Amino acid sequence: IVNEINNAIERKKRCPEFLNPTEFHELYVLETKSQRSKYLSYLFKQEKLKEKDRSIKEEKKEISRSLKNETSFNCDFSKYGLGCKTLLINIRKKSINKFHNRRLANSVLFGNRIVIDLDYDNYMIEKERRSCAAQLRHIIVANKNDHNPFDLYFCNANPTFKCVQYLKHDVPNIEDSLNTFYEESYLDIFPNEHLVYLSPHANESLKSFDPSAIYIIGGFVDVVKKEKISTEKAFTEGIKSYSLPLDDHIKWKSGSKSLTINQVFEIMLILKNTGNWKKAFECIPIRKTNDTKSSEENQFAKSSLNVEEQVLLTN
Repeated sequence: IVNEINNAIERKKRCPEFLNPTEFHELYVLETKSQRSKYLSYLFKQEKLKEKDRSIKEEKKEISRSLKNETSFNCDFSKYGLGCKTLLINIRKKSINKFHNRRLANSVLFGNRIVIDLDYDNYMIEKERRSCAAQLRHIIVANKNDHNPFDLYFCNANPTFKCVQYLKHDVPNIEDSLNTFYEESYLDIFPNEHLVYLSPHANESLKSFDPSAIYIIGGFVDVVKKEKISTEKAFTEGIKSYSLPLDDHIKWKSGSKSLTINQVFEIMLILKNTGNWKKAFECIPIRKTNDTKSSEENQFAKSSLNVEEQVLLTN
């Protein structure tokens, strides 16, 4: 493995500058050279993204410091603008979070419930677990940012699962949030007749949003195998399963029709609030569909979500 890493560096292939013990162990358990090469490329991308994030944060801090110094010493109070005369007050992050938390509290009391099933840790490799945790983080942000959020449950959240550990590392304050974490199964919390498992391999398609149903989304990233695990799980547990009616509403480009966990969640969130499948499917990425208009709107929504993500998860 060390020789493969050295060869990759010499050939100027995508290879991370640093490897921690967990990442090196994951390389060790991968069976083929091709798998190890892909994993090194993935770690390289993650390393560069972190460097970019750090650079952006430092740039923002520097702009904030320079603006503060400039307004402190050179402020003309006859001038209208930031740091001078203005009718607008500075809204702090704490106030923004209180605003969103009130809506989450309201959803706990009166909102529709939705479950993320985290009982798939043993089916995923390390790369898939990290990707799953990142998608779950996006779900938390999207739900908190919505004007009418779900009452969000994470079930089968065994603290020994790597995916759960990564999520708690990414969102340190998650235990204090209004998102509910249960080590128990949803079968121990909700009546079976209200449970509906959303699975891409289900025989029947979902026709409309049922307010009385408690929908379950599998917290599972499956890059290679494409097994019908969630459908079989629902059948074994004796609960209904439906797929999303993607082909009825989407003009697909060539390639994979699979959706990420957070995309499925956002579809259900929009469907709950609008009852409109076409509107709900607008959050599907541009690379997968031929709908230019919805793709442009999706890009704008995605950029807005990224801007607000840090604000929503800090407190």
